[in-house]
Amino acid sequence: MAVKTFILHDETVNTYGIRMLTAGANLDEFRRNPVMLLNHNDWELPIGRWENIRIEGTQILADAVFDETDARAKEVAGKVERDFLRMASISAWVDEVSNDPVYRLPGQTGPTVVRWTAREASICPIGANHNALALYDRATGTRVDLNNRAQVISLFAGNRNTVNPNDTYMTLKELLKLNDAANEAAIMDAVKGIIRNRDELQTEVVRLQDDNKQLTERLEAIDKAKKEAEQAEAVRLVDGAIREARINADGREAWLKDFETDFAQASVRLASIPKRPSIAEQVTPAGTAGGMVQLADMSFADILKADRLKELKKDRALYVQKFREAYGHDPS
Repeated sequence: MAVKTFILHDETVNTYGIRMLTAGANLDEFRRNPVMLLNHNDWELPIGRWENIRIEGTQILADAVFDETDARAKEVAGKVERDFLRMASISAWVDEVSNDPVYRLPGQTGPTVVRWTAREASICPIGANHNALALYDRATGTRVDLNNRAQVISLFAGNRNTVNPNDTYMTLKELLKLNDAANEAAIMDAVKGIIRNRDELQTEVVRLQDDNKQLTERLEAIDKAKKEAEQAEAVRLVDGAIREARINADGREAWLKDFETDFAQASVRLASIPKRPSIAEQVTPAGTAGGMVQLADMSFADILKADRLKELKKDRALYVQKFREAYGHDPS
């Protein structure tokens, strides 16, 4: 037999003038024991089970699996297969009902069941009529005759979870800080005021977001200009130091990187390196007093030009100092 999917429930108003909200359905018990009955006759053995119980929109759907080893179930399955039986319905425990007009649909004369627990689902000859919907009273455990108005009224009147519209209004008055004498118009005015305030706040939020965006863009532009100015100044300072023979030209990129990392610290360090005399100034003319210029007073570049590196390396500390001044890092 091909899989047959049935609509067990939807939110339309049934022939008893009531309806049940799908969002309020508790299907846990039903999924654990998904029995299929015929006409909600729970004193008889099940004729099958339901699988793939699911909610789609406002409908509760399930796939029928008949016990075809049972003669009665096989007979019902045959009628379903041959399209003589097309409908199913669900029975439920009523957990909470409401008379609030917000739930009421055209043609609805009874309350709305806003919370309920599925009990079983049955194959029915006629849906949404007579036995097509079954409700049970949790207090007594008995099935309610929906054709008996007195029983229906008793069920809903005795339900402790029935939502009273007056209670809703009182709750709104408390939330809106209105006095007990406030009528529906006053409540509406208060709600409209809240909506107005919300709209004004949303407008203000948009304005503040725009202001923040503009300030951020201005700060980014300032930071960019500052960075570009520092880069230009770093180039000027480093190139000037090279011209003055304070540092070696080979160390130019290392110095520029130091400036990029910390402009202020690099500026102080570069400024602390004294200007060195030229080669001509470093070597005393023959026959004059004083001899050669001290290595400590020469730049690393001039020491190389004067071919005095070997002499410099004899003083390890001075060699490291001169190398660092020239290249921005210690010798390897």
